[in-house]
Amino acid sequence: MAIVALAPRSALAQDINKMCPVMTDEEVDPEMTITFRGKTVGFCCDICIEKFKANPDRYLPRLPQFASAAGGDGSPDAASNPERAEHSHDGSIEPAVDDRPPWWGRVHPVLVHFPLAGMPLALLGFLAWIRRGSESFAKADVAPLLAATVASILAVNSGNTLEDSLRFSASMQEIVQDHEWYSERIMVLAIALSLLRIWRWNRMTGKWRWVYGGGLLLACGMLAYTGFLGGSLVFGPDHLKW
Repeated sequence: MAIVALAPRSALAQDINKMCPVMTDEEVDPEMTITFRGKTVGFCCDICIEKFKANPDRYLPRLPQFASAAGGDGSPDAASNPERAEHSHDGSIEPAVDDRPPWWGRVHPVLVHFPLAGMPLALLGFLAWIRRGSESFAKADVAPLLAATVASILAVNSGNTLEDSLRFSASMQEIVQDHEWYSERIMVLAIALSLLRIWRWNRMTGKWRWVYGGGLLLACGMLAYTGFLGGSLVFGPDHLKW
């Protein structure tokens, strides 16, 4: 595994790449740099930094500062000599710096799967009850709805923690804000639907049945779009293009 260190602020004056090696159409933010194999590499946002750290060899051909280093100069660097990279010039060992987002923010990708699964299951359970009219399906929607509601609260909270710990380019920041806006509305809608379902526990008839079913359908649609925005943050805005 290649060892990558955060570049000091003095690196801002150094000659670095002009375009992000990950999002190649985004200009580099001079404050978002790391030191890799003794050279400063610039990025447009923290997400791109994490992608580079995970697989740096994939992006090296896009970096002009490494264009003439196909075979290397034979000098040891941080990637080939991890022990040297972890020691300071005076010989003392420097503790490794964990620059990852907080733990609570890193569990966000796990938590978002519960609303994504729970809401469609609640809708299917409700539709089965309406279609069959059987008592065996009368409460089939309750458990997945309540699970999705609790998970949506946790997902929004962890997502806010993750957002606060990362920096984004201007174009990506717009996607982040839209993702946050829809996520919060889904959370509020899920809470409202849960309260309605509990309130009308044995009397989900007439207009309330249509309100409840329409709310579940709306929540599922919003979840699908929010998932699309999340995919745009991870894989880029054009991730669904052929």
